[in-house]
Amino acid sequence: MKFPGFSHYLTGVLVPVAALRSSASCGVGEFADLPALGAWCRKVGIEVIQILPVNDTGGQSSPYSALSAFALNPIYLRLSGVPEVARHQDLLDRSAELRVRFEGERRFPYGEVLQFKLDILQAAYERERAGLAQDPAVRNYVQSNPWVKPYAVFRVLKDREQQRSWKDWDAERDPSPQRIEELWNAPQLHDALLFYVFLQWRLEQQLRAAAETLNEQGVFLKGDLPILMNEDSVDIWADREIFIPELRAGAPPDYFSETGQNWGFPVYNWSALESRDYDWWRDRLRQAAKFYHAYRIDHVLGFFRIWAVPETHFTGILGHFYPSSLISSSALHELGFGSERVTWLAEPHIPGEQLRAELNGDAEAAIDACLHKLDNEELYIFRREINGEKLIAGLDLPAEVRERLLAYYRDRALVRVEEGRWAPVWTYRDCSRFNELSDQERERFEYLVEQAAEENEELWAEQGRRLLGFMSDSVDMLACAEDLGVVPRSVPKTLADLGMLSLKIPRWTRQWDIEGEPFVPPEEYPLLSVCALSVHDTTTMREWWEREEDPPVVDAFWRVLGFQGPRPRQYDPATARKVTEAMLGTNSAICVLQLQDLFALDGGLQPEDPSAERVNIPSTYNEFNWTYRMPIAVDDLGGRSELNDVLARLVSARAKRSIEE
Repeated sequence: MKFPGFSHYLTGVLVPVAALRSSASCGVGEFADLPALGAWCRKVGIEVIQILPVNDTGGQSSPYSALSAFALNPIYLRLSGVPEVARHQDLLDRSAELRVRFEGERRFPYGEVLQFKLDILQAAYERERAGLAQDPAVRNYVQSNPWVKPYAVFRVLKDREQQRSWKDWDAERDPSPQRIEELWNAPQLHDALLFYVFLQWRLEQQLRAAAETLNEQGVFLKGDLPILMNEDSVDIWADREIFIPELRAGAPPDYFSETGQNWGFPVYNWSALESRDYDWWRDRLRQAAKFYHAYRIDHVLGFFRIWAVPETHFTGILGHFYPSSLISSSALHELGFGSERVTWLAEPHIPGEQLRAELNGDAEAAIDACLHKLDNEELYIFRREINGEKLIAGLDLPAEVRERLLAYYRDRALVRVEEGRWAPVWTYRDCSRFNELSDQERERFEYLVEQAAEENEELWAEQGRRLLGFMSDSVDMLACAEDLGVVPRSVPKTLADLGMLSLKIPRWTRQWDIEGEPFVPPEEYPLLSVCALSVHDTTTMREWWEREEDPPVVDAFWRVLGFQGPRPRQYDPATARKVTEAMLGTNSAICVLQLQDLFALDGGLQPEDPSAERVNIPSTYNEFNWTYRMPIAVDDLGGRSELNDVLARLVSARAKRSIEE
């Protein structure tokens, strides 16, 4: 859908589709709930609904771990809206049972709800299969959506393999396009394949209908496109050449993680994609444009450069930026670092005395398992076959010994990326041997690091303009970039030149290079930005306000909003109204508030424990994440007069501001 542009400041609400609750939804929010939310939004003046990704994730509740870049998740189907279900009263009755069973739950059991729906849909399909096989609308859908064939084949094979990753399948691990076509046409697979086509056909119909209704209501729908793909996805299984399977994306060490992050998702082979005119990405964008006026580009920094980690590791500490200007062996040699010195910096060298002192009686077992003693020296290095953290973690040694060995293994200043080309380890200044260098050697080494960093800025700027440029040219959706993290200098200008909005999360929007790290006043945010008070990976505003570990930070935030005196310690509705009103004064073209932050305006919608409102706690894996549900039905929001009156007043004031101001 085409975004028409800005004439005034917009206000939006951020909510996962799964979080919606209605009188008709079964256990979880559904696409068909979006129009009811849109009607409430129009009542209070909200003009944007932002949702999280809605792709098929199989048995995983995280919407950022998709099995397909194109397919939708069957959990969002309105069963009563599927004609093949609606024609059978017993299936409607079973659907009603599901709705009643989970009606009062504040969080939903993802796997149980998904399987319940799939069972009903399978039963409906079995009864209606003959008609579906002959339906020209189904055939037209397949012809118009070429991705459906490999997706259906992948799902059928995955069912046959008990949902194991394709890397562990007994067969069909590396199919050619011709082989996928053969499987698609295999008579013995026809019925199973058609089931997945049927699901996607009905899913697209329901999401399109919801999007068209929102459009008629004057509400923009904003989707979310994760940059990376789950390794266990049809896209990587069927189109291997556009990925680099030896590398995994992640993030370098930071305040939150001393060993960095390894997300486990393969990085893109941009050269291969460029040779194909970025066809896979263009198709993905066009698919999204069927439903959305705007979209969030997850981790837009990855289009400039991605933190790439060899797949032999499970943390991110030994990664490097890709693409990157690397340090050559010849450049190191010219500055006095001979081959032995380079090896000294690139490979851990562990004194035997240290090994025995720190590992005690386990030292000899550790040496036998993975170390090699240098000739004529009481120094040990890791054997050549020990090529990553995963191998060390799998050694038959006590846990504390493995942890110590991992610490030794990570003790490097350089990592080899290619033959004769090196990247500095993010934590190279902590390397024990780097700190044994002379002052002059350290200065020369850091000169090479800084030189590469300057070259990287130009390299990343060029790549970012090229990749985001083709995205801008492909569709008429408004692009909103998630540009959090360590941001290359070229990012803000590139986004602005392409008309892409950046992201401002107020609690993190600070002048980090100034003493005291003061907050940036919201009225000074760039116009081409989205201001989001909180997002799915953060605490809600209420939890941050009441439980921030550093209360003076929240005090400073209160003051930057223009308030005098001590801040209220409780984020009650009165405080929420003041903060919300101040934030809606932001200069950001769009201000998006999580639904939970809007509910803070109404004391009757707040749970006693604010942490109960979180959507996700990053780096944790449990049944809590991604299962939040709103406390009342979306149908009933229109009756919350106190909430609606306050919101209508605040949002109306923002909408009256002309974008030219």
